[in-house]
Amino acid sequence: MNLKAFQKTLLSRRTSRRWVVAFLAGLGFLAGVAGLLAALFPDAAKKQTNWYLWVVIGVPVVWGVLVALPRRHYSRRFSHPDMEISIVVGDLFEQDGHVIIGMSDTFDTETPVIIQRRGIQGQLLTRVYGDDLPKLDQDLQKALHGSTVVATETAANKPAGKRDRYAVGTVAVLGDVDRHFFCVAYTRMGNNNVAQGSVSDLWQSLCAAWEAVRNNGQGDPVSIPVVGSGLARLSSQISRPDLVRLILLSFLTASRAQIVTSHLRIVIHPKDAENMDLRELADFLEAQ
Repeated sequence: MNLKAFQKTLLSRRTSRRWVVAFLAGLGFLAGVAGLLAALFPDAAKKQTNWYLWVVIGVPVVWGVLVALPRRHYSRRFSHPDMEISIVVGDLFEQDGHVIIGMSDTFDTETPVIIQRRGIQGQLLTRVYGDDLPKLDQDLQKALHGSTVVATETAANKPAGKRDRYAVGTVAVLGDVDRHFFCVAYTRMGNNNVAQGSVSDLWQSLCAAWEAVRNNGQGDPVSIPVVGSGLARLSSQISRPDLVRLILLSFLTASRAQIVTSHLRIVIHPKDAENMDLRELADFLEAQ
């Protein structure tokens, strides 16, 4: 977190409210303890009045700051099934283990005309495939072998990009046993190459992704970004924090039927984290 983001966090209403609540709770507790000690040891209390005041006021101030400031990592361990879920702020591609990548039903990959370079798909091409677009397309085609093409657009209808369409929820598994990239179709690519999706499509796609991870991931950790957060249509239906909750609920639903992975990480981009209350998400996770 840079200085500007840190200052913004300090001055936010949520942070201020948390600090006040924590400060008052700590002040009340220590005041009670100090009162009890003063009653039990009146002579010592008279000699140490200044010391008592510093402790009663200073400790709650520090405690309030520690409680109010957000962390960049939250985790919860589950025993049934034996697994861990984490919410982390960071770089998706720097996490160990497998990665889930959201794609469209056409599995378009070309940047920057159709796919943005700064997006997750664009980073897959740049950081994993070294901008070797033919290699990525070849691997996708191989991974999609056996998946049903549900429609094929004409060149007149869709002049640019790929034209074969697959069902929402189709998963192309790239990589190898040590590091798979689960590319799941969760949006429909318009003939104008603008992707659109819905909450129901996202839920269906997440369920398909968990099944693919269960079958191919060998229980190793898997990381997923906040899929759908960049889509204008989805952002009008559901907020980023609710997208995280949706991912959590779909994963927990799948895991209670049969374990999916030993460790799921939901990776939030640092810029998105500045506008999200991660503690609320952590509380939601703890409540499950």
